[in-house]
Order: sequence, then structure tokens, then C-alpha cells
Amino acid sequence: MNYYFAYGLTLVTDIVFPELHIIAPTENPDIRVVIGATPSAYTDIKKESESTISFDSDNYFLNIINVGSYYVNAGNHVIIEPAANADMKEVRLFFLSNAMAAILYQRQMIPMHASAIYDNDGIVLFLGDSGAGKSTTVASLQAKGYRIFSDDVCVPVPTPDGISAYAAYPMMKLWKDSFDLANIGDYEEELRIRPTMDKYGKLFNESFDTRPMRIKRIFVLEKEDTGYLETRQVMGVQAFKYLQNYAYRLQYIEGMGVLKDYFQIISLLSNQIPTTVITRPNEVDTLDAILEYIENLLEEKH
Repeated sequence: MNYYFAYGLTLVTDIVFPELHIIAPTENPDIRVVIGATPSAYTDIKKESESTISFDSDNYFLNIINVGSYYVNAGNHVIIEPAANADMKEVRLFFLSNAMAAILYQRQMIPMHASAIYDNDGIVLFLGDSGAGKSTTVASLQAKGYRIFSDDVCVPVPTPDGISAYAAYPMMKLWKDSFDLANIGDYEEELRIRPTMDKYGKLFNESFDTRPMRIKRIFVLEKEDTGYLETRQVMGVQAFKYLQNYAYRLQYIEGMGVLKDYFQIISLLSNQIPTTVITRPNEVDTLDAILEYIENLLEEKH
């Protein structure tokens, strides 16, 4: 068996996950992941020609054509049934993204679509849609000496002194051209995320932390058809309007019965954490300007 820590939870699995943080064996892991046949109740869904999904507050089923089927129950039990001749990188990818999101929601935990860096005794979150530049920005900051806390997903948790967050796992996922943009060296073919995608993993085991870290600031990255870079500070209701869009797998929330938990987390973040919206133009390279702005703002705090 293989024991890991991810998203603030301990896992024991039948599958070796090179992406995850290894831990010592534990008698009571939060999640058990096994290879096996998913429940017969979903047999008809698996026969459909398209990838399909079905879920409620306690049961989640996902079928990805040519990859496999995933069944998640009660936030602590997962069955993975790989398709014949499935690429295990893809099998792992959909578990770490879709199935883990279901596990978190079943446990009333609200993951955010956010990357993060350390900032002294806390962390800074970067939110944005896919393609907004979160990972490239964080990788570029890493090249400047900042340590990465998490890529793509952070899991906020209320604490007595504010709001903290758990990291997902110690691997960034970057498009091929981002390695040059961020000046972080060459990509490795063995860390290609999917056979059909020019997206690659970059490990950061040396800075991965299993502890929740206090959130000190949030940046929201946007792309719009403007000719200039724009920044603005938002709090309260204005911040809520932005942050509500960035729960991870947002489409799961209502059907999995966590709407109240979702609003609570977004309200806490928008009312307690300073938030800056950075809007960059679509067709203009503004990465250096964004990095300079972020570094200056972080230095001002200190």
C-alpha cells in the first residue's frame, strides 16, 4: 500500500502517485483509494459513448472515455476502474482533479482554484480562470526566489486567528511555453500530464508543507481585451463578486449540498483578506510588469 498527504488529508492507495507527498503508514487514513469495479448501479452510464458524471451529497460517479470510472462515497472511499489500455498518467490526473474535488465537497471542504507562494509567516493566493496566468506567474516568482506553496488548488480552512489553507500536492502543471516565459529551465517528457497535451509537471517537494498556512493576501488574475494593465483593490461585496467564481469544480457545489459552506468560505475570504484584481490585456506581454507590481506590493507590507 502507498501512503500520501494531499489537500489537507491522508490517503492510502493501491496506486503509486509520483505527484504526491509520501508519508509514513497510518492506521486511520482519511481516504482509501482502491482499484476495482465501480458499483453496478452505474453500469448503464459506463456504456454511454460520452464521458458522463452523476453525483449527490454522498455519492459521486465519473466516467471518462478511454481513461476509466471513478466512484467516491462519503468523502473517504474511492474506487477507480481504469479503462482497458488506459494511460495511468490520465487515470491519476482525473483522480487528483475531479475525484479529489468530490471528496473535499463530501467533507464540506471548499477547494479554491488558486496557486500560492509563501510570504514570510503566511501565503499569498493567486486566483484566476485556466489560462489567466496563475501557474506562470507563480513559477516566475519561484525563479525570483519565492517558494511555492501550492499550484492550481488551495483548500481554505477557518482558524482562530483568521483563514489558513492547505496545499494540494507538490507539483506544478505548466504549458510547454511557460517554461521559457517563467525562466525555470526545460520541461521533462516523463512529467507530461497527458499524452495528448503539451503540459508538463514540475515538482517542488522541497517547499511542500503539510501544515495549513495563514492566507495574507489574494491576487485575482484576469485577461480582457484591453490595451493596458489595470490593478485595483477590492474588499467586502466587491471582493465577493470576484472570489465566488473561483471555487474549484464550481459546478459541483449545489448538487453536492455544500452551498452554505461555500458562501461561508467566500464571505470570510472577501471580508478578511486584502484582495487585488490584476487585469492584463490578451495580446500584450505584461508578465514583467505584473511581477514587478506584485513584488512591490509584498515588499510594502514588510
